[in-house]
Amino acid sequence: MSRFLDHPSSKQPPLRSNRFLRPEQLTAQRPGRAWGATEVFAEGQWQMVRVHLEARGWNALQIEQIHDQMRQGWPLELAENNVAVITGHCPLRARRSM
Repeated sequence: MSRFLDHPSSKQPPLRSNRFLRPEQLTAQRPGRAWGATEVFAEGQWQMVRVHLEARGWNALQIEQIHDQMRQGWPLELAENNVAVITGHCPLRARRSM
């Protein structure tokens, strides 16, 4: 018998690196949004962007919608505009200083 036809159970499982995560490891096991604090966009880290939006008067639902827009590739300014159009509301302090 050839050594290449060994029974599969006699082989050791291949070594795996930790470079790639299994899909179940990509989702967080916590309530609420599964996205972590390490999300970084062109405008900066998401937690800092979120704090800035809260300070400017955006409510939690609008902030989540802005976050979704940014994850789809929209820059912050356009994401804000899109959410304002979708919800029909923007905060009074939402105007950008020039």
